[in-house]
Order: sequence, then structure tokens, then C-alpha cells
Amino acid sequence: MIALVALVTLAIPAAAEAATKGKGGPKVTVMTRNLFLGADLAPAIEAASIPAAIDGAGTVWNELQSTKLPERAAPLAREIKRSKADLVGLQEVALWRKQVPSDGGAPPLSPIPGAQPASAVEFDFLALLRAELKKIGANYRVVVVQDEFGGELPADADHSDATGTGPLAAFGADFDASLTMRDVILARKGTKVRLGRTSKGHFETRYEPNVGGIAIPVDRGWVSVEAKIRGRSGKKGKKPRYSRFRFIDTHLEAFGDPTIREAQAKELVAGPLDTNKQVILVGDLNSGIERHNEPEQPGDDLAFRALVEFGMKDNGAIQSCCYDSLFDANAVFDHTVDHVLTKPGLRKIRAYVTGDDASERTASGLWPSDHGGVVSRLQLRK
Repeated sequence: MIALVALVTLAIPAAAEAATKGKGGPKVTVMTRNLFLGADLAPAIEAASIPAAIDGAGTVWNELQSTKLPERAAPLAREIKRSKADLVGLQEVALWRKQVPSDGGAPPLSPIPGAQPASAVEFDFLALLRAELKKIGANYRVVVVQDEFGGELPADADHSDATGTGPLAAFGADFDASLTMRDVILARKGTKVRLGRTSKGHFETRYEPNVGGIAIPVDRGWVSVEAKIRGRSGKKGKKPRYSRFRFIDTHLEAFGDPTIREAQAKELVAGPLDTNKQVILVGDLNSGIERHNEPEQPGDDLAFRALVEFGMKDNGAIQSCCYDSLFDANAVFDHTVDHVLTKPGLRKIRAYVTGDDASERTASGLWPSDHGGVVSRLQLRK
């Protein structure tokens, strides 16, 4: 009986796709994947003073080391390869840099005039992921990259004021730590999807915490690419028909008042979503609806509802978030913030969540990310 159930379960996706053969437009597989930047930034960006922010930056840096970006890149690459996604939207593709000794950080966070940005790369998650993809024969290329939030602070990693360096040595600054967040679109080489113009932009509405009297602009935004897939050619001698669509990847604000990400969602509606083309929007919206066990807090559903009210259809899979600790073997996903949305609503052949299989935990016992990935196989309109 167990074997029979397993056989039927495996056959359902194949049967669903077979039933759509010859109907509608061509098919495309997409994926959204939040890689997890490596640490919770709250100890630094929510600090009440510069000394507290330096201590917080040390806490962030130590967590970053423990969550081992290079190690986690391997299971993430395997997920992408297995998905066979034509297009992948990535979020939190972190670039971490370090400068020793500290010279006081860098703008906009640094209170020291003339402080220079760190340049020594500690972790480049995009480079690490691409190397792992290449190693396992997953041929993906970078289509577009957008730099989002960037900040640099002196970090007191050993939490001792006696070992400080640079102009803020009295506060224990051991070195300067720099983070640049990025959103990225990848495309599978050999896919039937043909790509055209790319675009990207930042939201005007943003979260701006205040650290020791210094306002920190937290940039978020989106990236997109125009795409088309050849459909059935129709009558003999006629030009081939193409299904055209716009693929958009975004990461809405995680911190602050939920009306911030609601406003960002509305900027998407007035910006890249404002087109007569078919649209596929993927990303970490930090928002869901009650049937996905949302909202966690009042207002957490606002951004998602703004997109649904615009006419976006949910074509993803539920329960993709979030692990409080990458080391917790018993952690489970219990709500949904990672989405695949389409307009006009497309036919969903199948959708599933990745990153929740314990066999994919690393040798150090880490989950690949604090989020799961969402893969969706869609049928475009003609």
C-alpha cells in the first residue's frame, strides 16, 4: 500500500502536465530563493547609540561566521539544479567586506570624516553560489544584479574595549565590517526562454532607522527582465508565435512598520507591474494572508493584499518561512512570505517548497537558509 501511494504521488505532477499538453501556451519553470545574508542585523541597526552599534556589529559578525555562507552554498546550488528553473530570482545575495584595522567605518553610518569603505572581500555569496553551480554542472548565468542596502560599521567582535583599533578604539572597534545586499536574476543556459531588456529600481519608500543620531537609509528594490518563449508555430509557413512575459524579482522591507512594505508593493504596481504583458513576480514579500497562517502581526498582510487587489494571482506554494536558527534540527516552516504571483493569472501545473529536507543540512548541521525556496511550473497564455 505504501509503495502504491508513493507511485501515485510521483505520477500526479506528470499526469497534470500531460493533461495540459497541446493546450494554452508554452510552459516555464521559475524559482524564488532567499539565500539568507548570514546574520540578523537587528543588534546593529536597532542600536540606540554608536558604541552600542559597534557592539551590535560584533554580534552580527560573529553570527555571520557561524552560519558559514561557503558551506551553505552547496545545498542551495543543488536545489537550483534540481528545480530546472528557467529563471531564478534570488534575494539577500550578500557581499561582506572587512577592513583591518578600523578607520571608523564608512558613510552613511560612520561618524568619522574621511573614513574609507572596506575593500577586502570576506564572503561574496554570488561568487560562492556560481562556483557551486559550476561544480555540479548546473549551467546558470547572471542576468541582472541590483545593489540594495549597504552599510559599514566598526565591529567589536571580541566584545572587549581593550583591544580596539582606529579612531573608535575606545569602543572596542576591532575592524570595519561592510555589507551590501543584492537582488539577482539567474537564467538557465539552454533554456527555451529568450531574454531581452533588463531593468531595476529602488523603492522611494524605505525603512530608515536611527543609530546614534545618524539616519540609515535601507534601500530595497526590484530587478526585471523581458522574456519570451516560442509556442506552436501555427500553420505551415507562418512565423512562429511567442508568449511574452516580464519576470520580476523583489524583496520587500522586513523591518519597521508594515505600511512601509505595503507602500513598496504599491510602487511595484505603479512601476514594473504596470504593463500589458504577462507578468511573473517572485520574491520575499515579508507578507502573506491568513490562509497561509498570516499575518504574524497586525498589518503583515497589507503588502500581499495590495498585490492581490491589483489582480495578481498566487501561483506559489505555502509554508516557506522561517527558521529561527539554522542549527535547529527540529525547526519547521509555518508561514508563507515567499511568493510566485502572476498577472493575468496563469495555470499552475505544480509548485513546491525546497529547503525543508533534513538530508540537505550541511556537515555542520546548518539548514541551507532560514527560508525555503519556492518552485513553480506555469503555463503561459498564448
